[in-house]
Amino acid sequence: MISKQMIMYLIIGFYLIGAVSVLAQLSPGDLSNPHLHLEGLKNCTKCHEIGEKVQPGKCLDCHTLLKTRIQENLGLHARNEFKNCVECHSDHQGRDFDLIWWKEGINKFDHSKTGYSLEGKHQLLKCRECHKSDNIIEKQKYISKNKDLNRTYLGLDKGCLSCHRDEHRGQLSRNCVKCHDLNAWKPAPLFDHNQTSFSLTGKHLSVDCIYCHKRVEEKTDAKDQSYLKFKGLKFSTCSDCHLDPHQGRLGSYCKKCHSVNSWKGIANQDFDHNQTRFPLVGMHQKVNCNECHRSNRSLKNLIFNRCSYCHEDYHRGQFSHRQQKGDCKECHSEEGFLPSTFSVEQHNVGTYPLQGAHLAVPCNLCHPKSNDGMIKFRFSSTHCQTCHRDPHNKGADLYLSAYNISYKNDICQYCHTFDSWSKITFDHLKTNFKLTGKHESISCKSCHKNDVPDPDVSVILKLNKTKCQECHHDIHAGQFKSLKSDESESVNFVKCDKCHTTINWRASKFDHDTHSDFKLEGAHRHLKCEQCHMTVNENGVIFVRYKPINSSCSSCHVKRKMDQ
Repeated sequence: MISKQMIMYLIIGFYLIGAVSVLAQLSPGDLSNPHLHLEGLKNCTKCHEIGEKVQPGKCLDCHTLLKTRIQENLGLHARNEFKNCVECHSDHQGRDFDLIWWKEGINKFDHSKTGYSLEGKHQLLKCRECHKSDNIIEKQKYISKNKDLNRTYLGLDKGCLSCHRDEHRGQLSRNCVKCHDLNAWKPAPLFDHNQTSFSLTGKHLSVDCIYCHKRVEEKTDAKDQSYLKFKGLKFSTCSDCHLDPHQGRLGSYCKKCHSVNSWKGIANQDFDHNQTRFPLVGMHQKVNCNECHRSNRSLKNLIFNRCSYCHEDYHRGQFSHRQQKGDCKECHSEEGFLPSTFSVEQHNVGTYPLQGAHLAVPCNLCHPKSNDGMIKFRFSSTHCQTCHRDPHNKGADLYLSAYNISYKNDICQYCHTFDSWSKITFDHLKTNFKLTGKHESISCKSCHKNDVPDPDVSVILKLNKTKCQECHHDIHAGQFKSLKSDESESVNFVKCDKCHTTINWRASKFDHDTHSDFKLEGAHRHLKCEQCHMTVNENGVIFVRYKPINSSCSSCHVKRKMDQ
């Protein structure tokens, strides 16, 4: 009798001798890619029994991970209706054939047969949202068996944290369903705070969890980098969570005055206000409690670091731009609003330091009270003309511009100082009339005076007078009007500097030999001027006659002889 093994050898021999058409009759089709390594007649018996269908035992010889689960009575394949592999898995259908056959379609698969029923949000998930490489535990075990981690349905664990990240980072039990259900992570309907070490009572019942369980930021590459802190929280005293508004002045036992039902209730009526953050001093000691603690104000978080919270801003926001934001304490005290404590030193660190004569000026002269009762402290300009009358009636602007003199500060300070208006620092050399000789010692008003009475102008700055006779009387009574420096000069003006300097009126520059038609020679050199140039009176004008004078000898000597 021929054994099955001999028959198999005969078939193989026949195959090797026969044509390609014979091969087509023996093989039902190409194996799928996962079984590609089993292609060929010599591998048939790795899956098939001679003359029989594929046996589950042959499949499990390779699929050892699944074999172990069946032996442990775990999962879908441990059920009797799924023990025959070929009912769901078949091959020889081509390289790209999917080896899994879903009887009613994958979307209608009864997951409870795996030993894990899909409930709540799990029912809405697609298979590969759970069955993926990231969720497989003991990955190396499956990799060593050549499992494709993105194709297999094995390797998951029933525990929530096998698929979900631990939102509590190990602070609480890994058994998530003690607090949560499968419908949503929030809220946690099974959680009872009273089963913890801190029972919630009074106002604590309405507090959002996040106020006590702060969010912690962690440095990871994960998408969610924060979690709520549940472990290691301090709660033995109120100040562990609440800011002590009394900063320890009233002790740490809050229940002496308060309860968890409300912070507003004060148990002790003999309350010492001086132990709070706001001791009552000065005028505040005379104020009734209800004037500050009104019925529409909470006792908690009262704003009292600024006077304006209770007091009207008398200055109407004029000091709101300052660093203290208009806080009254910068100038006043609780003893009373007057007198002001604002000092000259404080004024000098502001935008307008007091200098010179300003130091002696009473405050109310610069800061007057307006008709509506408000004292003015802010000014659109701090230029001198804001307070002082301009004695030049804007003449300083015209004067400096006429000489192309630029000045970036207050224009008055170009000539004047804060010590005294009479001290002038103007450099006259910058004008077209330089002061020399006697001109340097005379007062400004001697030249810059208002010839025409004008109540708005007391000092004229821009002068057009540069000729000597425009300021000085011609003591020569017009004898030298024809003496001019060039043809462009009017004959009506005498060129005084031909003979004189600004040092004195002496004719120190006059040379009789070159400046006149009569040279002094011989005895004439020793004569005094007045011996020839007599003082005369013509029509009531007394002056020394210099010209015209008869230069003949007889005009002087005959007369003198006759006089003898």
